[in-house]
Amino acid sequence: MSEQIFLQGQAGQIEVFVDYPQGEVKGFAVVNHPHPLQGGTPQHKVPTLLAQMYLERGCVVYRPSFRGSGQSAGVHDEGNGETTDNLQVIAYARSQHANLPFFAGGFSFGAHVMAKSYSMLATELQPVQTILCGLPTATVAGVRPYVTPHIKGDILFIHGEADDVTLLSDMIQWAKPQRHLITVLPGANHFFTGYLKQLRIAMTRFLTH
Repeated sequence: MSEQIFLQGQAGQIEVFVDYPQGEVKGFAVVNHPHPLQGGTPQHKVPTLLAQMYLERGCVVYRPSFRGSGQSAGVHDEGNGETTDNLQVIAYARSQHANLPFFAGGFSFGAHVMAKSYSMLATELQPVQTILCGLPTATVAGVRPYVTPHIKGDILFIHGEADDVTLLSDMIQWAKPQRHLITVLPGANHFFTGYLKQLRIAMTRFLTH
């Protein structure tokens, strides 16, 4: 059962769900959910899986609700205010687990917010491992263009081959100059429908290396 806490952000309260591992705490993780205006919440299946993966590895997991969703104050801010709030959640989590390693994860819009947050953190404060699923890197189907910063580090990018929301071809264009590895799930759509088992396998391989 998740604990619900509230932090004070620029736009008012930030609702955060916190999960504790069984046994020794070995790290902490912040996991971001998909687009709130498209029904994304911290309880969505992909962030829930991400949280589970980190819990199994001894992390305390923090899952904030983005502005205007759940019990978080404010209105949707296209990833800008959300990044500010996310950095605040990361800072709070770090203050609770000062000497432990930081892990990060995000799906879709949440992957975008985490990538932006990552790029704004000093190198020594960046996560030791990050998992970004369905990262938007260009124009998202009929919505708007996303400008995703260049980031480098120990990052797992997972993308569905048949993603018609954030195109794999756009992801490849973005990744090319940085020579990032991308794990592609053949036939998977943006929401990885029917591919949770494969997602788990890819995440497990990454987190145990």
